[in-house]
Amino acid sequence: MIKTIQKSTKYLLTLSLVAFVSACGVDGNQGKNSVEDGSAQLVSAALIDDVNASVMLQYVKGGIDANATNAFEYKAVKISYNTVGQDGKAVVASGLLTIPTPTPAYAAYRAATNQVPFTVSMLCDNHGTIFLNSEAPTNVEVSNGVPDYKPAILITGRAGFAGIYPDYIGFGDSNTTVHPYILKKAAAQSAVDMIKASMKYMQEHSVILNHQLYITGYSEGGYNAMATAQSIEDGTLPTVNLMGVAPMAGPYNVEDLGNIELNATRKMAYPAFLADLAYSYTHYYNDVNLSDIAIPPLFKFQFAFDGLHDTVPINIILGLGAVDANGTVTDYGFYTHTANALFKDTFISDYQNNVNNIMRQKFVENNLDNWVPKSKMNLIQCLDDDIIPFSESNNTYNKFKAAGADVTLTPIPTTSITRKLPFIHADCGPTAYGAAVRWFAGIRSGDIQ
Repeated sequence: MIKTIQKSTKYLLTLSLVAFVSACGVDGNQGKNSVEDGSAQLVSAALIDDVNASVMLQYVKGGIDANATNAFEYKAVKISYNTVGQDGKAVVASGLLTIPTPTPAYAAYRAATNQVPFTVSMLCDNHGTIFLNSEAPTNVEVSNGVPDYKPAILITGRAGFAGIYPDYIGFGDSNTTVHPYILKKAAAQSAVDMIKASMKYMQEHSVILNHQLYITGYSEGGYNAMATAQSIEDGTLPTVNLMGVAPMAGPYNVEDLGNIELNATRKMAYPAFLADLAYSYTHYYNDVNLSDIAIPPLFKFQFAFDGLHDTVPINIILGLGAVDANGTVTDYGFYTHTANALFKDTFISDYQNNVNNIMRQKFVENNLDNWVPKSKMNLIQCLDDDIIPFSESNNTYNKFKAAGADVTLTPIPTTSITRKLPFIHADCGPTAYGAAVRWFAGIRSGDIQ
C-alpha cells in the first residue's frame, strides 16, 4: 500500500455546479450544531493557512475541472487532540482540518434561491501509506496562501466539505510513537477522536454543522475508513449522521493478503509494506516476536521506519535494494525479491500451513469484512490493482451484500487512468477519489437515496 494522493497533482473528476451549490446537505439538520462535546479530545488548534476563493479556483481549474467557475475559500487548521493508541496508552495526535468558507457570490445564490443558511457537512479522509513524517497532512499544508494538501482542493475547495485528515499515530505530533499499521483499534480510535476534536473547534468558531459525516480513504486509508465506520456504527460518535462510507483499495481481509504476500516463491511488489506490517504487529503484540519471523539484523526495521526514510531507502536499509559506488540506485527493491529475503522460511511455511500461526491469528483479529454496515457503502478500486488485489473489494462486497448491507462496488478500469507500470495502485488513487466525492455529493444533494 503506497503513497498515492500526497504526490498526485491531477484529480480526474469534474464536479458539476449542482454538487458545488448543494454543499449544505439535505438531512434536515440545517442550522443545528452538533452537541458532541469534544472537550476531552481537543488539546489545541492553530490556523495554518487561509486560502481565498480566487486562488482556490485556479487550483481547481488546474487539477479538477478546467471549466470551473466557482470554488470555496478555506481555512486550514492543525488540530492536536487526545486519543488512545493500540497499546491503550494516551497519546496526543494531530491532523489537518480544512473548513470551507462560502464566497459572497455563493451567499447571493443561496439567498436568491431561498435556501437555508450555509451549513457544513464533514468528510473524514484517511490517507494512504506514508513513511516520511514530512508527508503527514499537517506537515504538507504550510502557511503560504495556497492549498498545499491535494485532497483538500477537491474535498473542501471544490466540493465544500469540511475535510478532516488524521495524520495517524506515528506521524505529526505523535511521530516518536511506532505507527500502528493496519491495526483497526488504533485506526478507528484516532479518527473518531480527531472528528470529535474538529467538531469542537468548529463549534467554538461558529461553523454551523449539519451533522452529516462521510468517510473515505485510500489503501491503508481505505482500511482505516472501514474501521472508523464500524466503530461509529458501534456507537462511538452518536451525534452524527453517517451518510456514506467509501473505502478505496484497502486490505479489508488482512489474513487473505498475508496468504498471498507471505510466499517464498512470489516476488514482493512492495516489500516496505510487508516490513512495516511486521514491525507494527510485533511492536504492539507481546506474543509476536520480530526475532521469530524476520531475518537479522533486526535493528534495520527500527531504522527504516523512523519517519526519515522513504520507500526506496527503506528497501535498501532492509537489504532489498542496492546502490552502486557512485550512489546510483541499481535495485529499487520492487519485484526483485521473494518474501524469504525478509522473513524466515520457517515462519513463512508455518504461516501458510498452520491456521493457528500466531501472526495469522493476529491478522484475523484485524479483519474488517466480518460485520454488516448499516450506512451506505461504496467499495471503490481499480480492477488491475497490483498492490492490493481487486478481490479484497470484490470479496468484501459479496460478504456485505449477502448479509443485506446497502453496499455498492465501483470497479475502475485500468484504461481510465494514466497507467504507469508497475504501480497501477498509486495511479488509480486520483480517479478513485473523484468517484468517491462525486458519490458523496450525490448523497448530500439527495440524488442518491
